[in-house]
Amino acid sequence: MKLIYYGVSEEEEPFIQQWSFLHKIPVTIRNEQISKETIEYAKGHDGICLYPSVDMRENETFYRMLSNYGMKQLSIKSTGIDGVNLEWAKKYHLQVTNVPAYSPTSVGHFAVMAILMLARNIPMRMHTDDQLVRKTAIGDEIQDIKVGIIGTGRIGKAVAQTIVAMGGTVLAYSRTQDKELASLVSYLSLEDVVSQADILSIHIPLTKESVHLFDDELFAKMKPTAKIVNTARGKIIDTKALIRWLEHSEGGCMLDTLEDEEKYFQVGQEQNPFYQDLMAYPNVFITPHIAYYTQLAVKEIAETALNNARDILESGASRNTISL
Repeated sequence: MKLIYYGVSEEEEPFIQQWSFLHKIPVTIRNEQISKETIEYAKGHDGICLYPSVDMRENETFYRMLSNYGMKQLSIKSTGIDGVNLEWAKKYHLQVTNVPAYSPTSVGHFAVMAILMLARNIPMRMHTDDQLVRKTAIGDEIQDIKVGIIGTGRIGKAVAQTIVAMGGTVLAYSRTQDKELASLVSYLSLEDVVSQADILSIHIPLTKESVHLFDDELFAKMKPTAKIVNTARGKIIDTKALIRWLEHSEGGCMLDTLEDEEKYFQVGQEQNPFYQDLMAYPNVFITPHIAYYTQLAVKEIAETALNNARDILESGASRNTISL
């Protein structure tokens, strides 16, 4: 068995090498993403780990070529698989796996940090003149505000538990209520959470149903002073609707993920028109999709992606297989 791992960062490389040594399975490391120019490196390999490139999202040829190379699987090194065309994967008999679970506190604690920063208006102050900082420094304490959690899976649950432990009040919306969390938070409808929360934190996957969930209609229900944290997927927020809301609101947002960001990973987010439009607002703070980026999370993601590829090749199944 021989695997190839595309898009390997400097931080990921030692974890992949260690896995390869321990399992005695050769892994070819490619720092570049899979593309029309690099797909040929997959020849001679039995399995593949990767993050879907923009080309792969839009071009059926990638799936056909990988199938022709003898590939049986696509091990996606992320939780979200919105970059994979599942119809094409099924057509060419490629089993798709993802990394559904890795350190929930990596993103969770980042979101909590963002919530605290927004409560104290720190992102907004970073845009002000030095002479105005103390005059605009007043903020809220966590026990004096309501935090809305959209999605109470592993990450959303970690955020909710942390906020409650700090004395905060949590309102939650989720398709499935967590029994343990139900005694600590108030589960409400999406509209009620959005209308009552002072700060909202998004923790749901990107699906057909959640694309542009936060649209003009939902923004209209929010408090004019409300703030938003998005560490999930950029396209859950209709960015144009967000900008329209920012134009007349006193609120703000911290965004770790932007709409269409995948198109600009290689050239820099500053090239993203949505980034350029949002940065015109002093009440917006953007980080470059780093909420998950801790040593532990990177290690667990790399190892799970490799385990998924190995399991498919050895037994034809993985516990992280996506139904096609």
